[in-house]
Amino acid sequence: RFIDYVAAIFKSGVYKNLDNEVRAMTFVAGFVVVWNCITGGYTDLEGIQQAALRPDLPVLSMPLSAFTLTSPSLGLLLVETIPVLPMPSLNKVFRTNSSYKRWDEARKNWGMNINHTRDLVRMANCYYDDRNVTPEQRADDLNHVALCTWAF
Repeated sequence: RFIDYVAAIFKSGVYKNLDNEVRAMTFVAGFVVVWNCITGGYTDLEGIQQAALRPDLPVLSMPLSAFTLTSPSLGLLLVETIPVLPMPSLNKVFRTNSSYKRWDEARKNWGMNINHTRDLVRMANCYYDDRNVTPEQRADDLNHVALCTWAF
């Protein structure tokens, strides 16, 4: 089942919408890894440090502070050349939090809707006036109320 779920990732609508971005980021990440292996060397799987093939070229690196929650963003890194909007990492967190809040609010409202429809069926069962109605008609009417609230 796990393999089916992993295979289904590439068929999902989210992945299809982000396909170009995922490919671009995969290409850039792969390029940086290969570049850094060529220019700075690497440690193989046995733990042996391998020498760089071209140590005269610079190694691509970026400070990790750009990815922390409280960092002032990439703007500090590129302040000399390109003006960048402040705090992209915080913007991502705020977007994630606001989307979670919207989802949570919708979940609460849906739960409240379900509870109110159950209350409606309970009230119909309690307050149904069955003095001039046959038991079959009462059961049919209450079944109709239950079906209508279920369909809603």
